[in-house]
Amino acid sequence: MKKLLFICCLSVLSIGIGAQNKAPQPLQVPVRNYLQPDTIRVNRLIAFAEKEKTTSSALASFQEALGLSRQLTYKSGEARALMGLGYYYRFRGDYKESLIYTRQAQQLFRQLDDRLNQISCLYNLGFVYYGQGDFTQAMTHSFEGLRLAETMQNQKWLTLINSQLGLACVIVGEYAKAKQYLDRGLKLANKAGDVEGAAFCQNGFGRLAGAQNKWLEALQHFEKQMTLAHEAGNERLVTLGQVRSAEMNERLGRYTEVFSVGRLGLRRLKQMEDVGNIPLIEVIFARAFLHTGRPDSAMVYGRASLRASQRSGTKQIIHDASDILAQASAQLGRYEDAYRYQTLFTAYKDSLSTQDIVRRTAALQYTYELDKKQSQIRLLTRNEQLSQQRSQQQKLLLVGALVALAVVAGLSVLLWRNNQQKQRANAQLQRQQEELQAAQSQLIQREKMASLGEFTAGIAHEIQNPLNFVNNFAEVSAELVGELGTAQKSPDRDAALEADLLAYLSQNLCKIREHGGRAARIVQGMMEHARPSTGERQLTDLNALCDENLRLAYHGQRAKDPNFEVKFTTNFDSDLGLVPVVPQEIGRVLLNLYTNAFYAVSQQAARHENGYQPQVLVTTRRRNGQVKLRVRDNGIGIPEAIQEKIFQPFFTTKPAGEGTGLGLSLSYDIVTKGHGGTLSVESQEGKYTEVIVSLPVSKAEQEDKSYSYF
Repeated sequence: MKKLLFICCLSVLSIGIGAQNKAPQPLQVPVRNYLQPDTIRVNRLIAFAEKEKTTSSALASFQEALGLSRQLTYKSGEARALMGLGYYYRFRGDYKESLIYTRQAQQLFRQLDDRLNQISCLYNLGFVYYGQGDFTQAMTHSFEGLRLAETMQNQKWLTLINSQLGLACVIVGEYAKAKQYLDRGLKLANKAGDVEGAAFCQNGFGRLAGAQNKWLEALQHFEKQMTLAHEAGNERLVTLGQVRSAEMNERLGRYTEVFSVGRLGLRRLKQMEDVGNIPLIEVIFARAFLHTGRPDSAMVYGRASLRASQRSGTKQIIHDASDILAQASAQLGRYEDAYRYQTLFTAYKDSLSTQDIVRRTAALQYTYELDKKQSQIRLLTRNEQLSQQRSQQQKLLLVGALVALAVVAGLSVLLWRNNQQKQRANAQLQRQQEELQAAQSQLIQREKMASLGEFTAGIAHEIQNPLNFVNNFAEVSAELVGELGTAQKSPDRDAALEADLLAYLSQNLCKIREHGGRAARIVQGMMEHARPSTGERQLTDLNALCDENLRLAYHGQRAKDPNFEVKFTTNFDSDLGLVPVVPQEIGRVLLNLYTNAFYAVSQQAARHENGYQPQVLVTTRRRNGQVKLRVRDNGIGIPEAIQEKIFQPFFTTKPAGEGTGLGLSLSYDIVTKGHGGTLSVESQEGKYTEVIVSLPVSKAEQEDKSYSYF
């Protein structure tokens, strides 16, 4: 279901194309007030139709302009009217008619040597073939349009076609290439101040993020698309952004937003008579109803979407709609219908296999790059010929340049000397850089060993208690065994005494087993903590992880300072549930935060001899798809002037030799880059410090779903 996301782009990226090809004459008066059958009326009819885009009045205006142009033998007007009809029918999902008119327009523009409008035709043909699932033909026309746009250096068309190619690469799973094309298009749009072109690129980035199951990131891009489109005055692009936002909300399980935003988009599509994109929002609604336990409603929207897409030949929507209808029919007990729709789904699934598409697309890319290199070779050959001609001329001037040659020789010696000095300076700089890297590596290793030392000290202190209990109970048990043996040898055996001794002995053995098990659990936890991280997230009891590392950090501090005392309190959210994290990495973050907190309160205690009670509070809360973990201490605090620097590598407030400045930096990278969260600090010098860890927890990040639309 990965590629249906592309269907909306069949019309999104060409919404503003009409503006590229408007007639040179401005639309100064309404078309209905100018009835003279001449080229002025043709141009005004086309301009009016391009503004209307998908309405019935646009169709009538294009058809009238076409007939009048042919009557006047006005080839330019005829070609633009044909191209307008090609765009009109594509917007409405009628790809067969769109192909007919666009090819006719392309032929006329070639005769007129109008390369700008040839690009427009190639662009439209690319989206028509994408809609029909013929990706080889689509890429062929896109690359041909890109060649012409590069030849003309037309910034607008370079932006649009790069966006088009980026979307095509998303379809075939070439995400790295897709990002390259979209980045190139956005850079061109920003350079030219093209707000509408930037909106098209944001649409492409949204589809790229969606194809990689990054639903929230995709939703942000579609919101940027709507903002830019509204700024550019392109309400149709705003509407299609609403449709895509509805799709992303459906992926995130936000069904209320799906129906509120989606119905608004559907109403706008109907007002604009944009029937080509209505099947897309209908299939989104069908899936939402299916996931919310309303298979009847899913059947209604699914059938409507399937009928419309079968008429237009849009394979991807047929594929997704038939899948939804098969599931809904099965839920309703209509197994015959479910089998029929499943058969249709399987047939289109096979036809949309991308393996061969990737190979053919790569071949087209290679052909395009090869042609480009050959053009460069021809240009270099021509330059070489010109260079040879200049060389002949220079030989004639060689005799008169002997004096200058001596000067050049002197300059060469000077330049050689300067070059030698630069090489020595570069070598010295290289050595300094290598020394700096070695020092950094040593500091990182030192931080790791310090963390390991704290962890080991905590484990040793933690395991000492159960071992003491085991030893004590073992000694007492040995004494009980001796007493029992003495009692049994006595001629006057006391059965009650023997029973009591056996009972005490049994209790001691239970205690030994209990504390031995505790020691085993501590060792097991140590092994889990020390195990190398695989980098894969696991559903983890974050409350237990926080508590375990808090005690380890405390015992580690006690091992370093036997007189250290602190009152630590935990306020855990009982409804926190399991959180998807990498336990070993988050454990290292927690151990670092606790160690810093204990250091802060120990420093504060040294400044206040009496009346100060060191305190550390650990809190967890779950709100709005986020888990917030707070570690607060009443220690020395952090000066406001340096709070922005504490997450920088190698920055530390500890005295020389006590800290490397890497603990918070590594923790920041683990939380932000490794888990997509945030790490922030609030502090007041001399009073408190509170570190807040925020981790995302949402349905979209806990479930592994395939992406269904493009």
